[in-house]
Amino acid sequence: MPARLARHTRDVAVIDLGFRGVVASSAPYQPPEASLIVFRRVGEDFNPPSLRAFYEGVRRDLGREDAVVLLTAVDLEERLAVEELEDPPGVVAVSLGLTPPTCPGRGVHEPLKPSTINVAVGVDVELERSGLMDLFRVAAEAKALAAVELLLRCRTRSPGTASDGLAVVARPGGPGGGAVTAGMSTRLGGPVAWSIYRLIVGLGARILGPLGLAENALGYSLEGLLDLAMEAYSRAPVPGVSVEEARRMVRGILARLLRDPNVASLVIAARDLDLRGAAGALPGVSAEEFARDPRGIVADELLAVALSLYAAGFKGLLAAYWVERLKESGAVGIEAPTFEDDVVSALVGSALSLLYDMLLGGSRG
Repeated sequence: MPARLARHTRDVAVIDLGFRGVVASSAPYQPPEASLIVFRRVGEDFNPPSLRAFYEGVRRDLGREDAVVLLTAVDLEERLAVEELEDPPGVVAVSLGLTPPTCPGRGVHEPLKPSTINVAVGVDVELERSGLMDLFRVAAEAKALAAVELLLRCRTRSPGTASDGLAVVARPGGPGGGAVTAGMSTRLGGPVAWSIYRLIVGLGARILGPLGLAENALGYSLEGLLDLAMEAYSRAPVPGVSVEEARRMVRGILARLLRDPNVASLVIAARDLDLRGAAGALPGVSAEEFARDPRGIVADELLAVALSLYAAGFKGLLAAYWVERLKESGAVGIEAPTFEDDVVSALVGSALSLLYDMLLGGSRG
């Protein structure tokens, strides 16, 4: 446990900065100066009569008025990451919840849940006010970049969740005595940004796991893909095999495929291309054209062919085309954007091809 982490339970984490500094925070009702940063767990239905009184109560319980308090609904033993910095001297801490994502253009979430991605930075460096705000900007940008890597599900890329909280603490600079900038290209902002980015991506990847990342990329959970596969299987069941056994076997096949980094790479590629297309960032194709699934785009089929051949060979490719025909007839209800649509068909078809090989070849796994 980092030396600065003075207390750490499921419900509270207290970070002793070792210095007293000025505060820049997006969380309300914070002190102008602080020497502690506190992550406090609350319920998902958190709605106190007075938010200000709640913050004051947390500080009163600690016996410290100089504490930045960030609220979260996550288990802090499982979803908190802390890293000490050497140059600049300081600490970065992140608590990570992943829902609900912020989706530009989708409107607001009401009521908002407690802050779900919290980022706290304390640097034992003198900063002018402009430098402090520049470092706050760096923290926000690094958080957004890391959130993009976790593929939070939106129509667009998501920079985080609907109630993220940020706090930065640094020593106040006297007249002419502190740094006036702290961007990512500086010796101060660069290490801070890299730490935030790594902590969020690492913690998020561990929380989600391969199946969670695949769900974010495709919009279908393992169970959702399994339901699609069984819709197709019902059109060509194997005699003497119960639906329950077939479902169990397909679940295992799909889980194995989604844990394969090569399959995951093709799935993520499909998601990235759909996001670019929706944003109008595919060369030669406007966002409006892409929304109509233009016939000139064949790369979606190429991705599906590559996935099918890798996962189950030529028979997997034929099974993927079979699933596509079922989808077009309405027998299988796949609903996904252009690239993800074909990749889902390839996954389902490959899993079924492998199932038929196992059942008809006499190996039921």
